[in-house]
Amino acid sequence: MMALVWVIDLVVIIVKILGGRTQVNPVLRFGMWLAFLCVLALGLAAVAGLVALLHHWLSTL
Repeated sequence: MMALVWVIDLVVIIVKILGGRTQVNPVLRFGMWLAFLCVLALGLAAVAGLVALLHHWLSTL
């Protein structure tokens, strides 16, 4: 249960940094935005791949 509190705390800190409420090095903020966009693109690619696999599986039934 305590691990969940730590994860939520970490998410809040990251959102504050990305939103500009916490003063950090601009290079760090840019890197965090870049990492966030890469994770978002990876998630979209994974969803597209799963949809393609589902379509292939349903077409073979």
